[in-house]
Amino acid sequence: MGSNEFGQKLKDNAKILGQIALSTGLQIGTVLGAKALYDSFFPRYEKRDIDTIFGEFDYSRVEEKLPRTTFFFPSGQWKLQGYFYPCYNAKKMVVVCHGMHSGSDDYLPFISYFVNNGYAVFSYDCQGTYASQGDSTVGMCTPLVNLDHALTYIENDSQLSRYKLYLFGHSWGGYAVTTVLSLHKNICGCAAIAPFNSGYTLIKEKGEQYAGSLTDSLVGGFPKEFLDTYQALLFKDYVKLDAVKGINSTDVPVFIAHGTRDFVISYAHQSVISHKDEIRQKNVTYYVGTDDQAGHNTILHSKRAVAYQKLVDKELKRLTNEYDRDLTQEEKAEFCKKVDHALYSEVNTEMMQEILNMFNNV
Repeated sequence: MGSNEFGQKLKDNAKILGQIALSTGLQIGTVLGAKALYDSFFPRYEKRDIDTIFGEFDYSRVEEKLPRTTFFFPSGQWKLQGYFYPCYNAKKMVVVCHGMHSGSDDYLPFISYFVNNGYAVFSYDCQGTYASQGDSTVGMCTPLVNLDHALTYIENDSQLSRYKLYLFGHSWGGYAVTTVLSLHKNICGCAAIAPFNSGYTLIKEKGEQYAGSLTDSLVGGFPKEFLDTYQALLFKDYVKLDAVKGINSTDVPVFIAHGTRDFVISYAHQSVISHKDEIRQKNVTYYVGTDDQAGHNTILHSKRAVAYQKLVDKELKRLTNEYDRDLTQEEKAEFCKKVDHALYSEVNTEMMQEILNMFNNV
């Protein structure tokens, strides 16, 4: 970061702190501490070392069978890395939105599934993630902002705009694909796996899940006035939108999947399914992950894959105990060579086939 850029960042931070203090009446020290804590929850995420990644979650492992082109497109002041996966004679395109702590490549098994079944695919790395610009991921509404800009880019591109559009997202990507239905009315179908309902209220809901609502003025560990004001400053009108509103704003088919033992986005607290009674739209299909496929990530994968993932984890723990220390990067890389990456990342075909059937019929 150059000195001019650093100086501008300091000025921007000071301006934000002043706006929050003025709007809320909170002491500047309280605002400073709350902002530092909030921002720490949303760092930048870099891609992991391919030598120690299990599964087909890196393009180098699938590039021979899955061609793609890369490009950048704008999202506000940032440029996001986009990926286009062509499919011969395809008339439909799925926009795939990744989850938090991950990037587009982490969803290559699902991208491949759609391409192999006749769909072109558009995906991208969110702001502050992998190959995209941004020094942080900013907040829970970021995937909605990025998807809004991605769809606008598609709609204005002479080649991409010829496809019928479908959406597929997981976790915060699932929140984005359902919520964006309020903004874009050219979507033909939407599938969300383990989505939360609101990026604006998720921090509050997570805090209440673990600590209860301690006071009316403290929400999720933050002063309520700070949380409301800061997120509104960051995301403007996007904070007014949520998944339920998006689903109710359209009559296109929507597929919602969630595992009963999801410890990241609680089935009973933050999930879209927990707001099922508020959904008036009749064209919604619900899929509930149970047993070995009840988790936040295990719902994505086949029973064979989940069993194999457990086996790999067990063997790693055995080696760690045998060596009585953590494995070195070299040892992890050597172990990684022995893993069946295709099996490790095999998709939940039962769920994916239901999604495909829904998309095929629209």
